[in-house]
Amino acid sequence: MTGDMVTRTIYNIVVAVMLACFLLLQHGGSSVSALTCDGDGPCRCTYSDGSGTVDISSLGRQDGIPLFPDEYAYDGSAYSYNPCFSFSIGSCQDAAVCKKSGTDYIAMGKQSTAVWSYTGYYPRVTFSTSDSRKAEVTMFCGPTYTSPQLDVVGETIPGTVAINMWSVCACPNSCKRVDPISADDGLSPGSVMLIIFFVLLIVYLCGGVAFNYNKSRTVGREMIPNVNFWSALPGLILDGFRLSWDFVCRRHHKDQPYEAM
Repeated sequence: MTGDMVTRTIYNIVVAVMLACFLLLQHGGSSVSALTCDGDGPCRCTYSDGSGTVDISSLGRQDGIPLFPDEYAYDGSAYSYNPCFSFSIGSCQDAAVCKKSGTDYIAMGKQSTAVWSYTGYYPRVTFSTSDSRKAEVTMFCGPTYTSPQLDVVGETIPGTVAINMWSVCACPNSCKRVDPISADDGLSPGSVMLIIFFVLLIVYLCGGVAFNYNKSRTVGREMIPNVNFWSALPGLILDGFRLSWDFVCRRHHKDQPYEAM
């Protein structure tokens, strides 16, 4: 093999290696740039590379009150934010982010408009309103932030507020999913009171009947606990209404002035 052929062979090998490195770097760079965090509503997004899901549903309040009320930005404006679930303050209704304006509030973004994206380092959720206002909340993964922390940068672009939130829930697969509480879930205080009343009533009657039977072997009507009191109770209630009515009538007549003869 001549010297020229050796030189040409080495040259071809070097070019091939450089081309392979270039293609490898290009492929790797395109994979990084193609990484996305695909949103599932305002509460969570899943990384496209299978590394996990960022779920902030356990952070948000579901009682209509923001988790972060009146957080001040560097420009002095105050903003309120609630992760995942809507809240309302003043004129700012069913919102994700509200801005304080005088004594009232205006919406900077609705939860229903949530759009997730990936900045190249962290996921970001963007909210908007019908009048072109926006709120961008960037989620910073902080394993030590068991309680979320908020930093409101402010309106870096007029009408668009930038917010940063540090939380362990911004790390993939770190927090459990919490679903919205529906209107049918749970019992009202009145329902709870009625349940307690009837349970106590049944326990009282059954316990009293068993006690009277075992103690004195009574049967029939006499088995009811405190039967004399319960028998007299309707009459006592009626007497109470009559006394109250008579008292009101006497006061009414007493307050009327006498007519001159």
